[in-house]
Amino acid sequence: MGDFNNHEELLVKKAIKGDKEALGLVLQQNQEYIYKMAYIYTGNQQDALDILQEAAAQSVSSIRTLKEPKYFLTWFCKIMVRQTGKLFKSRQHEVLVEENQEWADQAGSVLSEETSVDLLRAIMALEDKYRLVLHLYYYQDFSIREISQLVGLKEGTVKTNLKRGRERLRGLLGDDYYDR
Repeated sequence: MGDFNNHEELLVKKAIKGDKEALGLVLQQNQEYIYKMAYIYTGNQQDALDILQEAAAQSVSSIRTLKEPKYFLTWFCKIMVRQTGKLFKSRQHEVLVEENQEWADQAGSVLSEETSVDLLRAIMALEDKYRLVLHLYYYQDFSIREISQLVGLKEGTVKTNLKRGRERLRGLLGDDYYDR
């Protein structure tokens, strides 16, 4: 995770008590880290900025739910993950073959356009926790350890989410999908 010092922890405590300026300072001091995370989640600059804006707005209204100030960055990243899921769901019906080809190429597979569209639609239909780890593992080439650190989950949980995500994909596409 990003570096988080005692001064920032004090700012988070103030933010929890309602100090919006303190929250703004914490976000500003960690802007590089949270932007990188948003970029990893979305894969492009514009979406990352949109996610950051939505997550910042949501954090203002829900900062009081944060129980442990030292976990602010993990808490904020979880908000970004949820915002990313909402963004992907809103685009689920706008899937274009040209956009899918990039995913297929990154996966190192030679997929037909139809298969590429089917695969992306199936991935988009998955729960956020499965979609995120599958994307980071297969399309961004992160290791299980790196994913664990990025999203604040135990390595075992990441492995479980990868396995279950693949199982859900198999269920959505059918066991014999690639045998056609």
